[in-house]
Amino acid sequence: MPSAIELRKSVVRSVMPSAIELRESGVRFRAAQGRELSDIKFKNGTLELLVLYVEDDTESNFRNLIAYEQHRQSRDINYFTDYVTFMDCRISSSKDVEVLRHAGIVKNYLGDDKVIAQMFNKIGDHVAVSDSYYSEIFPNVNAHYKNKWNVWIAKLKREYFHSPWAFLSVPAAIVLLFLTVAQTVFSILPYTK
Repeated sequence: MPSAIELRKSVVRSVMPSAIELRESGVRFRAAQGRELSDIKFKNGTLELLVLYVEDDTESNFRNLIAYEQHRQSRDINYFTDYVTFMDCRISSSKDVEVLRHAGIVKNYLGDDKVIAQMFNKIGDHVAVSDSYYSEIFPNVNAHYKNKWNVWIAKLKREYFHSPWAFLSVPAAIVLLFLTVAQTVFSILPYTK
């Protein structure tokens, strides 16, 4: 039987899709200009995340900061725990890390994206998660993610307009189709008279 903490964590994870899922719905990722945990924003289909430098001691530093927030006397917002939980939702596999790395958000000094994915997938285990500091971002991201129009446009761009030449070939194909129809009409007209 899962504990209340694990259930709460699974609810938070199910609320927010991973980086791959977000990218497939048209969400763009950008490195935030600031360095504060409050600089994470979602606006006009772009999720701005802090640049994350992952080195050999990153996991132990993260665990220490989470432990400090979990066991301090003050019951203020757990900013760092919320940040790690937020990033844990974004990162489910090495493909998610790759998406964030290409966007300039993750700087991987470990060499392997799979190691970072494993670190985030287990770092939040047995961590008490309350109302998240980023809870205002969740509904906006989910609304964009669930909008079928955004998914359709993103798929269209990804599959058919992935290069400038592919984009230029669509108007050329339309013109060619129009000319073919015109030629057919003009070749049929003499026979009808």
